[in-house]
Order: sequence, then structure tokens, then C-alpha cells
Amino acid sequence: MYPVLFKFGPFAIHAYGFFIALAFLAGILVSLYYAKREGIGSQTIFDLAIYVIISGLVGARLSYVFGQWEYFRGNPAEIFMAQKGGLVFLGGFLLALLVTVVYVKVKNMPRLKLFDALAPGVALGYAIARIGCFLNGCCFGLPAGQAGLPAKFSWGLIFPSGSLAGAYFPGQALHPTQLYSMTLMFLAFLALVFLYRAKKFDGQIFFWWLILYSAYRFLIEFLRFSPIHWLGLTPSQWLVILTFALGLWGLTFYKKRPGA
Repeated sequence: MYPVLFKFGPFAIHAYGFFIALAFLAGILVSLYYAKREGIGSQTIFDLAIYVIISGLVGARLSYVFGQWEYFRGNPAEIFMAQKGGLVFLGGFLLALLVTVVYVKVKNMPRLKLFDALAPGVALGYAIARIGCFLNGCCFGLPAGQAGLPAKFSWGLIFPSGSLAGAYFPGQALHPTQLYSMTLMFLAFLALVFLYRAKKFDGQIFFWWLILYSAYRFLIEFLRFSPIHWLGLTPSQWLVILTFALGLWGLTFYKKRPGA
């Protein structure tokens, strides 16, 4: 684990912040490629990227702070220290999606074409961001013996005591859910690239992204540490049940009524 990649005197480059920035850069570049394919100007992507980055970071941080409010209530200054970790992707994604919907409404743009163009970049960016989570020691998994898997799959990594993972489970081998997430989302990115080659209607790529992400997130939550459960499931699992259903509905509806 390397929470700090480089130091230049009093300045430090944190792994988490570095890979979040790299994730946004990769996502923008991929989105530019597919936007051109959809007939959407590059300036639109650059303008939208500013709103998405800001809203995504704000939504992701607020979701994390609300989920850990007991800690932040006593340490309010740390609310703004997101560079050391503490972002919830779903919170950032939903706020960024809302901002994007408003943006395309104001600009009177083809909404589903834009969402299709953005989906592969989001998947790739997500995969890259999880590398930062791993190096930072956040978004960690459960102890290998507590995840409910067969013994042959009960393996894990021990995180240093200075990390969040090491603080919660000192000296215990944890499932590296960050690496699982990175791998699965990179595969999702490749799947979306493949699907784009045979795209038949607007919205097809975006709704497939919702399905792939929702299925992955629902399953990974069984291995990932979460202090909050509602009726046996985490808040993220309840939320992705809805996004999975939305993805299925979108594929069914727009396949029958392309251009609706």
C-alpha cells in the first residue's frame, strides 16, 4: 500500500487523488471518442466534464460523510480532506447524472446519445479509480474467513495499520475488493466497447452499463466491509436493485420504440 506516491518538500502527491484525476482524464478521452461517433461536438464534452467532475466529487464526498457522520461530527475539518480517501461512487454518479440530465435539457441535446457516449468512459474511469482505493487502503473487503466463501477462496491481503483497512481489521487478511472491482469494471468497459460496435438504438450502451455495474456492485457488496445493513443488504445493494431494474426497462422499452 502506497498512500503517498511522491513527495516534493512539503508537498505530497496522494495515490488516491492521483488516480481519481487519472480516472477523470481517461473517462473524458474515451467519451470524446464516442461523442464524435454520435455526432456530438468535443466542446460539449469539455463543458459537461467541468460540471460532472464538480458534481461527482461533491456527491461522492457528501455520501461518504453522511454515512460516517458519527466520526465527522467530531472531526468537521476532515470533511474537506477527500484527497486521503472517502468517496462513494454511487452518490457521485447519481448527482452527476442529475446534473447531466439538466445540462442536456437546457442545451436541448439528444440525451440517450450522450449517455451512450459517456458510459464506456465511466466504466474505465471507475476501474482506474479503484487502483487509488487499493493503494490508499479504503473500500476494503471483509476478513477472508468471514466472507462466507468456501475455504479455498478464503484468502486475502493484510493492510498496514496506518490505513483505514488496517485500523478496522489490524493484522487480518482482507479480501482486496478494490482489485476485484478494478478487474470487473475493466471487463465491463471491454464489454461496452464490444457492444458499441453493434449498437442498434440510442440508450443501448447506457442501459447495459447500468445492468453491468448494478450486477457487479450487488455481488461485490457481500465481500466488501459495510457498517450499515438494512434487512441483510447494504444501502448500495438496495440502490443498485433499482438501477438494475431501470437498465432492464430501458433496454426493453427503447428496443421496441427506438427514438422514443
